Amino acid sequence: MADFLRFFEDKVKVFPMHFTLTYSKTCDWELEIMKHNCAEYYPEADLDGDDVIIFRGQDLDLELLCAKAHAALKEWLIEYESGY
Repeated sequence: MADFLRFFEDKVKVFPMHFTLTYSKTCDWELEIMKHNCAEYYPEADLDGDDVIIFRGQDLDLELLCAKAHAALKEWLIEYESGY
C-alpha cells in the first residue's frame, strides 16, 4: 500500500487527479481514482459524465485493492499518457 501511495503522490504533482478511499462494513473498501472534467481529452477512456474513471474498485483486502489500483493507474498512464 505504501508503494502505491508514494507513486500516486509523485504522479499527482504533475498529473492532477482525484483519489477517494472509503470503508463500510457492508461494502468493504472502495477506492476510486478519477480526473474531473476531462472527458473531452480522453473520449476513449471509461467515463462518468464529464469525469474520467482511471480506477474504481472494491475489495475486503485493502492491500490487494491498492495493488490493483497501482497496476491500473500505471496501465492507464501507459495507454493514455505514453507512460508514467
